Order: sequence, then structure tokens, then C-alpha cells
Amino acid sequence: MRDHSNHIQISREETVAGLLEACHFTPRIEMVRLDQAFGRVLAKDVTARCTMPNVLTCRMDSIAVRWADFENGIPDTSSWVRGRNWQFANTGTAMPEGFDTAIVIEHVSVSADEQHVKVHAAPSAQFAGTSAVGSKMKRGDILAQAGDTITPDVAARIASGNIASVAAYAKPRIAFIPTGNELVPAGSAEVPLGKNVESNSLVVRGKVEAWGGEFMPFDIVPDNPQLIIEAVKSACACADIVVLNAGSSKGSEDWSVEQLEEIGTIICHQTNHGPGHHSSAAVVDGTPVVGISGPPFGASFTLGFYLLPLMNLFLGQSPEPRKIPVRLTKAFPAAGPMSGYSAGKVYAGEERPPEAVDGTQFFSVRMLDVNLTDEGALEATPVPGRPGSAATLSANALFMLESGLNAPKPEAGDIIWAELR
Repeated sequence: MRDHSNHIQISREETVAGLLEACHFTPRIEMVRLDQAFGRVLAKDVTARCTMPNVLTCRMDSIAVRWADFENGIPDTSSWVRGRNWQFANTGTAMPEGFDTAIVIEHVSVSADEQHVKVHAAPSAQFAGTSAVGSKMKRGDILAQAGDTITPDVAARIASGNIASVAAYAKPRIAFIPTGNELVPAGSAEVPLGKNVESNSLVVRGKVEAWGGEFMPFDIVPDNPQLIIEAVKSACACADIVVLNAGSSKGSEDWSVEQLEEIGTIICHQTNHGPGHHSSAAVVDGTPVVGISGPPFGASFTLGFYLLPLMNLFLGQSPEPRKIPVRLTKAFPAAGPMSGYSAGKVYAGEERPPEAVDGTQFFSVRMLDVNLTDEGALEATPVPGRPGSAATLSANALFMLESGLNAPKPEAGDIIWAELR
């Protein structure tokens, strides 16, 4: 049995800091067609190539008139002729030549032959109901800034500046290597006895693509030290970030961290939280390698904790997690056996010993439902059940609750900082 006594365990914050410090990304910039750029991150400011509107424009479906005719109130329009005294003007179109003011069509009665009008409300000032030249944008105005994510609304604003393509950060390439003798691909003709179906590739792909990355899947690698080394080296040669699935625990066939130590620099072997306790971080050939735990929900947490900050850094965005202050509606339920040492307790052989002993910090990830009250306050209700259970899948936030007998325990009414999922 290998000696695991020297495993490095550090906090989530220390792990992220170590990974970020080790990263020396050289982001790639590429021109992307605007209609294919949704979700991409702008690498440069986008400036308007035109002035809009470029003529006096009507803001509403209206009739165009001359302000001079209304300076003393509503005039007698019985002799007015269309095209000479008034004209139709529609939303977003140029005002007819010679007219400077608009009256919405709802304040006008138009004759059946559409040649005569009766006006029921006078405009408030010259140019009322119109948009001046350049009121929407002027040539050279900044339409979107570097670091902005291109949403449909952002894309529409950019396009209105007569722009069809933008400079965006290239998607970070994320290689995923699943390891384990027990794994078989989903869709296999049969699942042999004692085998498990590999499903974390779906978790990783979904999150990588949602976060703006390019997913690069590798075949399942058996628990063979040399094969793991070859896969990691190959992934580091073609990817910006590598995700290595499982192998940082203490099983007899968990080789990943030993091989990472052999070919790279280990930041940590495990972290001080659960789920996701057996997560690792390393750098191989200048490429960060995030080791995620095996169970799908633990993998999901560790991707958000450790992969997302790296991807955000690559894309020029903040690596900090999104946290909001919320009022706790009730205390968190009691934690499980990893929560802290209890003097004199005899643990069963199948129980993992507590992690929070002798002053060592350990955090339990707890799920929350965050809702807006009628008074406009944000409230958070703890969701019972272990993260990943059916009961917690609908939770929209999480909180890292410190374990241990002497750790602070938030009570109902306390304000805590919840992390949005």
C-alpha cells in the first residue's frame, strides 16, 4: 500500500490561487461573425462605424408636421393637404423633407381618402416625436467593451453600428481524461459485472461548452501509471487546461497524483471540503491539470470550483465566484461523520474518520434555495440531503459550512454569503 501520509491538503481558495498563479495563458484572439458569436467574450472594444440615425427620424407611427404651425396651439386643419401641410411618418423612418415634428397617429383623425386630417393634440415642442441625428450612436462611440459576453441584445447593438464581425477570445481548449479500470463507455452492448458506466464526460462537456470552452474528450484510460502519464502528456500538448477524472483518493489503484508528481508540479493532492474532497491540482509542461473526484456530483462541484476560474482567466474575466448576501431562514441540519471529532466516539469500520480534527478546517458543501421575499429581501433555505441527491438537484445556490465542534454555526436570521450555481 502506498504511503499517503504526505498528501498536501489545502483550502479551495489556496488551490485556486495556486492554479491561477501557475497559469501563463496567452489568449488567442480571432474574428468571429456576429451571428455566430453568441456567448463569446469580446477581446477588444467595439466602436460604431456609422452615425445613427443619420437623418431626423420619426420615433412613432405618426403624422409629420411643422412646429411653426403649432406655436400658438392647434391650427384649423380643414384646408390642409397631404404632402404640403402634413405627411404620414412611421416608426424608425426618416422624417419627410420639410417637416420637423411628429404627432402620434392616435391623436389624429384621418379622412377615408387619407388626404385630410384633424389634429386632437398639439406637440409640446419643435422636434417632438423625433430622434435627432446621432442620438442613438455616433461614429466612434463604444458599443461594447472588451470582456463583455455577447448576448442577443449586445449583438443587436453592435450590428446597428454597421458591424458584422468582432474580435473575440478563442475558446479555451479543455481536454478531459477519464480514468479507471471499472469504467465502460455509455451505450456499451452490455455493462459487465463490477463495471460502471462513464458519465462524467457529459458533466464536463456541458459545463465547458456553457462556460465558453471547446471540449476535447479522451478515451477512458485504465489504472495504469504509464498509460496515465502518456494521456496527460498528450493532453497537455494540445489543450489549454486538462481535467483528469479520479485517482486522487487513497485506493490501491489510484495512481493519478503519483504520476502528476513524476511529470509535473503538484499544488495539492486533496482539498478541505466535501463533496469533492479528493480533488487535486497540478501543472504539467506549463498546463494546469485539474483533478476532479469520481462521483458525478462531486465532479460537478469541483469543476465549478477549479475549472471555471481558469476558464474565466483565459477569457479575460474575473475568476472570483459569484456570491450574494442572503438571510438564512433556519439553521443548517447536522452534518455527517466527516464534520468533526467527537471525543470518545467509536467509529464503525465503514465510516470515514472526521477531517476536522486538531484545529484542521474542513467545510461541508450545503445546498440552498434562494428566493426573493415579498418585501424584496433575499432569503436562503437549507435543502436537506447530501449534495447530488434528488432532493438537492433543484437548489440554486450553495454555502461552504465549516465543520468541527467549535466551528461557527449560522442561525436563522443570520446573513450569509451564498454562492450562485
